[in-house]
Amino acid sequence: MIDKVAPTDARVLITGSNGTGKELVARWLAELSNRAEGPFVEVNCAAIPGELIESVMFGHEKGLITSGHKATERRL
Repeated sequence: MIDKVAPTDARVLITGSNGTGKELVARWLAELSNRAEGPFVEVNCAAIPGELIESVMFGHEKGLITSGHKATERRL
């Protein structure tokens, strides 16, 4: 499955219990993708409050959220 999906522009959601190898799968996908030369950005979504996840992942404009003192770029 990784070999089939890696060369495409498809979005992939990797889920699983602790210790099942999600990070390994993500790194493998990244290494086989067309974006392999770019940075690999690791995000622990469990450590981000639910109301801030979109802002952290995709950025926000100044003033759109309570703690939005300046605009941020999207990370992914």
